[in-house]
Amino acid sequence: MAKEYFVKTGLVPAAVDAILDSDSFLQSLPRIDEISPVMGGVAHQVFQIRSGDKRYYLKIRGDRFASVPEITCNPDDIESEYRALTAFHQVSPDNFPQVLAFDKNRHYVILSDAMPNGEKLEDLFVEGKVTPTILFNIGSTLKKIHAASSSYRDTIRDGGDQIYYHTVLGHRFGYRHHPVLDSLVQSLSALHNKHLILGDASPKNIGVNNNGELFIFFDLETAHQGDVVFDYAYFLGHILVHSLTSPPEIALADAESYVQGYGQHDFDDLMVKQIALGTMLYRLRSIIPYPTGLDAEQTTIMEQKVESMLPHNLAQSSWAEIIAFIHHGQN
Repeated sequence: MAKEYFVKTGLVPAAVDAILDSDSFLQSLPRIDEISPVMGGVAHQVFQIRSGDKRYYLKIRGDRFASVPEITCNPDDIESEYRALTAFHQVSPDNFPQVLAFDKNRHYVILSDAMPNGEKLEDLFVEGKVTPTILFNIGSTLKKIHAASSSYRDTIRDGGDQIYYHTVLGHRFGYRHHPVLDSLVQSLSALHNKHLILGDASPKNIGVNNNGELFIFFDLETAHQGDVVFDYAYFLGHILVHSLTSPPEIALADAESYVQGYGQHDFDDLMVKQIALGTMLYRLRSIIPYPTGLDAEQTTIMEQKVESMLPHNLAQSSWAEIIAFIHHGQN
């Protein structure tokens, strides 16, 4: 009854009906109470499947981004995401959803729930509910994941990940044609200590569970063999983005909590700052929308501030000075 209702009303495409009729995992469920589209996905069509008190997620990849149809993509890339999900779940099972079904030819994967008793981190940021403790715990969790994946050297994509790694860096930073960011892409591409990284460690892809003590990372279509400094600084950049509407002392405290949670590392400090600021620019002005809390005029002003910081004394600037300049235009 539930399946007929959702297909008839057009909320779910007929392709989902075909998957329901043939997928062995779904066939094994005692019942299916509800199927509903999940809003907010970028690349995939995503559907929540509820069976009793359990929720599962069906992700289908097409030849265009689900939320930005002007961006084309390869449906076969679902296999790369499947490989990444499987690899990360093997090394850190508490922090990644479990793959319950996968069909390479029909370009879908079914996953366990990433937020069984929590919320998405992006929503908590937007609602002003993220605490220093949560950020500290995310830092320590990311450090644990990096340590667990440090020996994983298999490539995620057929033919290797090097070309994809460079493509991702170009998509995040190179598109602006800023000389500092162009140089950053070259420097990151030249790093040799590569192993499996998340590639998109952003709040929109993190479930916060157990009152901020357990984090489950999902949407791993951009995972690849890269350098962990990218994951580390990329998330730091998102903290700065979500702190733009807060007082600078709050922004600094949030950033420091995350840094302290991650702990000791040997990352190049200048590279970390460049990645973090480059991430801010990427989120401030990107074809893929992101909730910054700023209007168009404020966004333009903030872009100008961040861009002006990149070539000037960044290596000698503390995070307190950087954040003060971003918020007030002075350091």
